[in-house]
Amino acid sequence: MHGNDSPLFDPTVVTATSAQFRSEQVVLWESSEGQVVNFGIFLVCGLLFLLVIPMLYAVYRYAKTARHTYTLTDQRLIEKQGVLIQRIETLELYRVKDISIRSTLLQTIVGRGTIILETMEASSPVIRLVAIPNAFEVSSMLRNYVEKCRVMKGVRAFDR
Repeated sequence: MHGNDSPLFDPTVVTATSAQFRSEQVVLWESSEGQVVNFGIFLVCGLLFLLVIPMLYAVYRYAKTARHTYTLTDQRLIEKQGVLIQRIETLELYRVKDISIRSTLLQTIVGRGTIILETMEASSPVIRLVAIPNAFEVSSMLRNYVEKCRVMKGVRAFDR
């Protein structure tokens, strides 16, 4: 017996079986990778997405605060606010009845305060100038110009 003359090895049987096996191939199982391999990426992306929403809100609040301005002239207080749509309100200084200052702990630490104006305006009886730097000095200047405007217009403050 030579190497290929073994009764266990018959080349014709193997060849016929291989050809027969290839022509009648049946799918026994098929799959793709499980998405579990992406779990870490999905987790990180999900957490970053959760951070995007607060970040967008923080950017909006920053823009809203930056676009909210107060301008004091010798006759008027002009308030401008709005990110996409701007609203402008004007208050004639002679219409201010009272001025007060409030300050939170954080505002006090950073040298800011909120100036509260009580006015004779029916549409805006109270106006707040929020987180103004040097609030005491600004309120003193505002008080002086309110008095000058009242004298100039001949108006006295009165309560209803």
